[in-house]
Amino acid sequence: MKKRNGMVLSLLLIFALVFGSFGWQSTSLAKMKTSTESPVTVIKWDNELQEMDGFGGSFAFHKGGSIMRLEEPVRTKILDLLFSQENGIGLSIVRSMIGDGGISDWGNEHYDGPTDTILPSPEEYVWENPDWDKEEFDQYQIWIMNEAKKRGVDTFLSTAWSAPAWMKQNSSVIDNGTAPNKLREDMYQEYADYLAAYVEGYKEHFDLDITHISPANEPDFSGGYSSSLWTPQELNTFVRDFMGPTFEERDIPADIVLGESVGFNEEFALPALNDPITNEYVDVVAAHAYTGLENGGTEPDPEAFHQTQELGKTIWQTEYMNQGSNKQTFEHNTITDGLRYANLIGNMFEETGANAYFWWWPAANNGADGSDLIRLVNDGSDRGIAPTENGQFRIFKRFYTFGNYSRFIQPGYQMIEADKHPAEDIMVTAYKDPQTDNFTIVAVNNSDQNQEITFDLEGFPGDAEAVIPYRTSASENLEKLDAVETNDNKFSMELRESSVTTFIPKQFELPALPDMKDVFSSYVAAENDGQSSGLQTMESKAGDKVITNVRDGSYIKYTNVNFADGSASGQADKRGILSMNATVAPIAGGTIEVRLDDPENGKVVGTMEVPRNGNPNDWKTVSTMIDTNSTDGANGFHDLYLVFTNDNHSNKKMFNVKEFQFSDEVIE
Repeated sequence: MKKRNGMVLSLLLIFALVFGSFGWQSTSLAKMKTSTESPVTVIKWDNELQEMDGFGGSFAFHKGGSIMRLEEPVRTKILDLLFSQENGIGLSIVRSMIGDGGISDWGNEHYDGPTDTILPSPEEYVWENPDWDKEEFDQYQIWIMNEAKKRGVDTFLSTAWSAPAWMKQNSSVIDNGTAPNKLREDMYQEYADYLAAYVEGYKEHFDLDITHISPANEPDFSGGYSSSLWTPQELNTFVRDFMGPTFEERDIPADIVLGESVGFNEEFALPALNDPITNEYVDVVAAHAYTGLENGGTEPDPEAFHQTQELGKTIWQTEYMNQGSNKQTFEHNTITDGLRYANLIGNMFEETGANAYFWWWPAANNGADGSDLIRLVNDGSDRGIAPTENGQFRIFKRFYTFGNYSRFIQPGYQMIEADKHPAEDIMVTAYKDPQTDNFTIVAVNNSDQNQEITFDLEGFPGDAEAVIPYRTSASENLEKLDAVETNDNKFSMELRESSVTTFIPKQFELPALPDMKDVFSSYVAAENDGQSSGLQTMESKAGDKVITNVRDGSYIKYTNVNFADGSASGQADKRGILSMNATVAPIAGGTIEVRLDDPENGKVVGTMEVPRNGNPNDWKTVSTMIDTNSTDGANGFHDLYLVFTNDNHSNKKMFNVKEFQFSDEVIE
């Protein structure tokens, strides 16, 4: 009896100790949870900032023709990818070039100019000539504007690179070195009438409403293509005394855009802004972003548009791209480049109050990947204007990160206040549609670690019960993810490393974009589109999901991979050069076959040898060059299979697999 009582007392003592310890531990865990709660960004519905005018791009220098010449269904696919909010990134502004006619040294030489002018000589406008070929006139730009209209675009900016040659001091639309590359002062009124007639004529003859017009593209640049120099004071004089009054007298509906200098600042519009007469005529202050950016080209000077902001004027960034040979590399088409532009766009909106952001050529056939969001591949022929399009295209990561904004922020939205940096390397900006209560939150994770962030939707309408994330990362292209429920107008989400995630309310969800993969993405083994039986997924020591239990004959599959012309880098000397790297942890070792379209009978376009007798936690990189021949190689669209084999067909575990990446070189 005493023994039993002793046991009971011992059990009670143990219970008390455990209970007491449990109580202490619970308190500690509660404190730990509180101290490690995810960082919070508070987004304030009622703290309204600038109105958004949208996102755009240019099709100057015949680039609309690059799309127009494509055969169906590729032509429609490209147009939808650019302008459709349902099936693409929803661009909402088209920037066109006011044609200068291309006559160099008036009456003597001919320069293959970018497009037709409405006034090729002082005598008459083209539509006054009975022999005028309306169908051929400026056909590429007119076609692309009409295609954009069909997809909901109603904002059209037309910019003059140069006046016609006969109005210029050097009788040329380019810098020919004979005289200043400038408009003659005695032609200021002629030029103002010319710009007014352009707006009137495009409405009358093509039913196109030019909503915005800019008299000078890059007035601080003079070169071997259409260009014209202006000083800031000359622009002020021209708009104040000629263009503004002419537009007012003729009731021209287009808003006047001024500036468009090479650098992102208000310098070339400042005299006009400070002139009380000119100021009334100027609607938009615009600039390009080729200079004036800091921190690797992602941060503008917050004071760059100080006077513009003081006056409450609209600010547009109307041209930028990856310029220079050092930017025409494989890396500048990957998520590294995509993150750069995601940061730049958000910073421009938040720091300078910009209302619109433009890419240079959204889609084009040219010789430099960095100029485009979508590169239309050509056949290398010489047509005088550009080589012939072959129907293939390359979509870069910046297309998708640009789309993380442009697809979900439409004209009329307002930027609203958000805690921009709730954690290191995180950037959050937010926007709302005051008409519908739709909203858009864009979160950029610049770190190499996943980070959970809580979004506190202060003052938001109460019917946002869930949000839909759309994510672009190294392995995802505006991927539509599962809905995230809100609780008390808050939600939390782990932002994937090196990613851009856009959140919109579930009641306004948009469909997933058409599934297209590319050579600029990484391929996470555990996120494949299909795999053979027996393969397993586990978490590595570093927290990554990896494929294990790899045996002879097993495989994983990725659907609809766009190899285009099989190039990692589109430069002429790199065409057709493509490699693949695999991150593996060897066990018994073996071979990875890169096959197209079928795991057993598909063409083998590369082979990677995995070392034998390794450590399953010791990750290595193995590589192979890829056969990209246009007959049966990795060229165009294919399903991609990674097939795992060994020499003796044994059933041993061969290796673990983390991910695959394309490149333009083999990693030794």
